[in-house]
Formats: sequence, C-alpha cells, structure tokens
Amino acid sequence: MGRQYDEQRFLGMRKDKLWTFVIVGILLVVSFVVLNYVIGNYESAKSGVGKFLSLPGWVFPIIIGLVGLVIFWLGLKIEADWPEVMGAGMLAVATGVGEIMIGWKKFALGGMTIIPIAIPIGVFLIFIVVGMLKSR
Repeated sequence: MGRQYDEQRFLGMRKDKLWTFVIVGILLVVSFVVLNYVIGNYESAKSGVGKFLSLPGWVFPIIIGLVGLVIFWLGLKIEADWPEVMGAGMLAVATGVGEIMIGWKKFALGGMTIIPIAIPIGVFLIFIVVGMLKSR
C-alpha cells in the first residue's frame, strides 16, 4: 500500500483526529445531559418544547434529523470530516429522541430492551461507515 495523504484518510491525521474527537465528545456529553433531563422530567421537557416557536414536539426530532442530514451531506463534499461525524451524531440523537417520543418500550421487540438503545447507535455507525467509504 502506498502512502496516504491527509485528504485520503478518514478523520485526517493526529491533530485532525484529536479535534474531531473533542468536538464529538462535547456533543455526546451535551446530548447525554439533555437526554437524561428529558427522560427524568418528560412532562417539563414536553411543555418547554411545546412553548418553543409554538411547534408541536414531534417536529423537533425531524428538524434535528434534517439539519443533521444536510450537515452530513455537506461534509461529504468538503475535505474536513468533522461535519460528517457531527451530522451522523445529530441523526442518531434525532432517532433517539423520536424513539422516546413515540414510546421507548414500543421498540423493545420481544422484550429485548437493548434494541431501542442499539437503533441510534446503529444509525450513527452506518453514517460513519458511509462517510469513511466516501472519503477514500
């Protein structure tokens, strides 16, 4: 195998990967804090979302998902890989919030409670793999 240049590697080299992981780590921590608040105070979060822009609550996961999809798509068009990771993360968060709004237990097929957790993780990983394949 020949030497790969930074543009041909997914997430770049040392400093590029470090910054990507720092950004993704911060986004994951913020996402977990928000998700923990929503799960713990569902009625409060639901009423707060209902007051924001006077839109129904189910619109927000769709908006987050669409913004994440646009960011991911734009990330495929440029050299930097962090937009792809950020877009994949936003899509995974939108999927998780959508599951919570629909009903977390409805996704636990056959009583397997790991499935609702695995779906957003799977969405994230699928989009990361697509980003890796498109970066070659």
